[in-house]
Amino acid sequence: MSDASRNLAPLVMGTVINDRYEIRQSLGKGGMGEVFLAYDRATQQPVALKIVREESRMPGDDEALRQELLHARSVSHPNVCRVHDLSPSGYGPILVMEHITGQTLHTHIRRKKAQGGYTSDEFRRLAHDIASGVAAIHAQGLVHGDLKPGNVMVTSDPDGGLGKAMVLDFGFAKERARVIGRRPGAPPDGGTPNYMAPERIRSGGASAEDDVYALGLTLWEMWTCRVPEPGYKPRAKPMRAQIMFDVPAGLSIDEIKQVFRCLSDDPTQRLPARHMRFFNPVTLTTNPIQVPRERLDPGPPPGRSATAQFSGGQQALLATYATNASEFVGDLFSLEKPTVTIGRRSDNDMVVPEATVSGQHAQLRWQNGTWVVEDLGSTNGTYVDHTYERRKQVNLMHGGDVQLGELRFKLVSFAPGSVGHKRARAYLAKRDGLTGLLSRDQLLKALDEEAQFAEWVDAPLTIARYELRGPNRLVSDRPTILEMLAFRRAATRVVELTDMLLLSLIAVTAGRTGPLRFVVAMTGPGPQEARNLVEQVVQQVQVMLPDGLDLVASIARYEAGVNVRTLVDPQS
Repeated sequence: MSDASRNLAPLVMGTVINDRYEIRQSLGKGGMGEVFLAYDRATQQPVALKIVREESRMPGDDEALRQELLHARSVSHPNVCRVHDLSPSGYGPILVMEHITGQTLHTHIRRKKAQGGYTSDEFRRLAHDIASGVAAIHAQGLVHGDLKPGNVMVTSDPDGGLGKAMVLDFGFAKERARVIGRRPGAPPDGGTPNYMAPERIRSGGASAEDDVYALGLTLWEMWTCRVPEPGYKPRAKPMRAQIMFDVPAGLSIDEIKQVFRCLSDDPTQRLPARHMRFFNPVTLTTNPIQVPRERLDPGPPPGRSATAQFSGGQQALLATYATNASEFVGDLFSLEKPTVTIGRRSDNDMVVPEATVSGQHAQLRWQNGTWVVEDLGSTNGTYVDHTYERRKQVNLMHGGDVQLGELRFKLVSFAPGSVGHKRARAYLAKRDGLTGLLSRDQLLKALDEEAQFAEWVDAPLTIARYELRGPNRLVSDRPTILEMLAFRRAATRVVELTDMLLLSLIAVTAGRTGPLRFVVAMTGPGPQEARNLVEQVVQQVQVMLPDGLDLVASIARYEAGVNVRTLVDPQS
């Protein structure tokens, strides 16, 4: 401790820091210092001051605080605490934050425990707010690093009713871990072990997936009113054997599943915070439920100036599906010229390896901000969605798809090697580029999760198996282009209808299992309800298919102890 720090008066009510901030009371102490309620004489408003005492400081903390300020300022959301400024002081650096009147969720949980626990509506409101705040942080490419009930504030309405939840104190744990230079196998860093994901307890390192696990444990604590022990796994025992107050009794299957998915040991199976939904179905009116699905993001559309004059490199074609050249999927071709030819011959501007594409298949031409795809007399044709006929000419808008033979492209606005391109590759590594359904390997992992959840909540699980059949099935297992187009449309519509009829809040688990086969998993409905739903879906989708093609379905019921993967393929 420096001599200057020793000579300072202790921080008590009435102490004025930097001739501006008058201390009113201590709000709590943490691992890196103390937070005070103060009165800002300049703005005449109450603020919260986070003060890092010199004895608590570590190498790099000044930079960590600076990063926390920059991070917090980049997030503007009603469920995230605002940070105003960072200033030096004789007591150490101070972070000036929005003062939130209320209590921490940790304290709020203890008080609700004495009153019999949360109601389902109270849980919904707070869970929605917390998930929204975490999603806003992640949307900026940031990580909280120490999410827990103690870092969530719960406000009160003027009439004393439940207000809203606000996430605070994010970013520091990650930055401190970066400065220290974490090594694999070292003790957990920065955050609180009680709320850490298994992989972080093992190897350290804050991540968005670790935040989601902490979010799941925070919501779990609202159900149980107990602080989880480090490494505790709520999924190890049936849900109802662990909860103290029966909050889930008033929640939908989907709302419960979201918490379960957050707590997966496999980070790839955790639900992104932006996809979490907590609704009271009674309050829904005529608005359709918007089911969040993982999608291939084409990037932001070009600005208005792009329609006035061509500018090379603003857009690109992303290969999303190729029957005979799977290694080609994910490749990106920047559109540097206003006219581009595509084909297998080496004299094309874009040379593609897919065997069903002609030597010179099509020409792309920029025209008033839109790309026109002109078929050059190809052997296998050019197609767009929602039609089964060959097209001589196609207008391709931003985010749109075009199919050349058995090769599909999407028009995007990101560059090769960019963050957008990496995200697209990650999407295509998990999902079938023709239908957007999970690939078979990813589907089997997701079905294991569904089976565990069904046992956890003691709910029925039904596997609906769909297949597109036509005359070609009698002579070849290889789909025709007509069948490919119909299969894409049928699979997409089946999933949408299933979500709608189940009133799903999150997308059902669905994946491709063969050339013209896919499955949809449904947790919750009983056997007869599931059968009726599947029959209704088949009837509605059949009218969308071309003559000669039929959508057929069968269902299989999962039983505890059975390997759910054996239910994927129909028995011969």
